[in-house]
Amino acid sequence: MKNGIVLVIVLLSLMSSCATSKSGETKKPTAFIQTNAQCGDCKERIEGVLNFEKGINYSNMDLDSKIVEVKYNTNKTSLETIKKIIASIGYTADDLEAVKSAQSALPACCQPGGHD
Repeated sequence: MKNGIVLVIVLLSLMSSCATSKSGETKKPTAFIQTNAQCGDCKERIEGVLNFEKGINYSNMDLDSKIVEVKYNTNKTSLETIKKIIASIGYTADDLEAVKSAQSALPACCQPGGHD
């Protein structure tokens, strides 16, 4: 009987500590953003910039689909901000157009119509 009571107390204690930590957690969603990246340089550029931005925990570009996966902290950044960052370095980000001056400054292979 004592073992059962101890077990119940331990379980209740664990459940309350889990509930406490969950309420204080930040949201860390994953976004998938369509870009017009074309080559390994594009991949390195996009990941390099995103991985050093405040609030972004991880980014990875899939060149086959041209989609960048981004894990981020909603208390420090937003999906719109991430898209603006991508656009500011010369790439489209879903429906957000690339900043033209940044796009024209990219190497020829990274510009629209460029090749690997």
